[in-house]
Amino acid sequence: MFASSYLFAQTTDMNARLVACRAIGDVDVRAACYDRIVDGLNSGGAAPPTAPAPIPAAAPTRPAAPAPIAPTSRFGADDLPLPKRDPEAAKLSDQMIAKATSIKTDGMGLVTVTLDNGQTWRQTEGPALRVLPGAGVKIRSGLMGSYLMSLTSGNRSVRAKRIN
Repeated sequence: MFASSYLFAQTTDMNARLVACRAIGDVDVRAACYDRIVDGLNSGGAAPPTAPAPIPAAAPTRPAAPAPIAPTSRFGADDLPLPKRDPEAAKLSDQMIAKATSIKTDGMGLVTVTLDNGQTWRQTEGPALRVLPGAGVKIRSGLMGSYLMSLTSGNRSVRAKRIN
């Protein structure tokens, strides 16, 4: 009984010291803290009972995990900023068809199209694509991770990027 209590106390102490090291913001100081723990293990016993290096007042906190993306909006998600990406997007079809609900043209003539599935795609190059509300829009995968946007009633396509 005494041996198991002793081992439990050692494990709890080790965990507390490891957690204290992990909270240290400076990489070199954190590594030295871990080294002191390992040196204590290599000497045949627990690390010396000295306190770990002081923890800086403003230790960085880890950000919360991002909320999952709805499975119905995966196509083109690999083109979004990292927090919004969906790893399942790579397993989906290489194209989709939807109806345009809103169209905006910027000063350079490039269009931004909002689709009836809630996705918004922006033309990135080429002459302006003439899209009207209600028109069928096809988005398909291009080379090297790019996407091509075209009207379902035509064969001309332009490069596009998903923005939401």
